[in-house]
Amino acid sequence: MKGFALLVGALLGAALLYVTTAVGSQQAGPSRAEFNALKKQVATLKTHDAAVQAFLAACFTSAVPTRQYSDYESKAADGSTRLVTALDVARVGDAPQYYFLDVGQPCASAINERLQSLELVGPATTQR
Repeated sequence: MKGFALLVGALLGAALLYVTTAVGSQQAGPSRAEFNALKKQVATLKTHDAAVQAFLAACFTSAVPTRQYSDYESKAADGSTRLVTALDVARVGDAPQYYFLDVGQPCASAINERLQSLELVGPATTQR
C-alpha cells in the first residue's frame, strides 16, 4: 500500500511539474515566405547531398588493412640509424588496427583540386 501511495505521489508531482513548466500559449508557425525559403533550402541541400553521395560511392570503394609494426630502421640525414615503429599493410593473419581508404588517382586529383579552392574561415567571434 505504501508503494502505491508513493507511486501516486510521484505521478502527481510529475503532473504538477509539467503543468507549471508548460508554455501557456501556442506559438505561430512560419509565414508563407519563411516556409517557401525553407523549402528552397531543403531542395538545395537534397541536390548537394545527392552529389556528395555519388562522389563517395565512386571514390571510396576499397580500404587497405593497416597495422603498426615496430623495429623498422630509420636513417637520419647524418647517416645514423635508429629503430622506429611505422604503419604498414597488415600481414596475413594479423588483425588490422586501421584502414586506409584507397581512392585512386582520379578521385585523389578531384579531392585535391577542391581542397585548394576552399576558403578557410576561423570560428565565429560572436557568442550565442
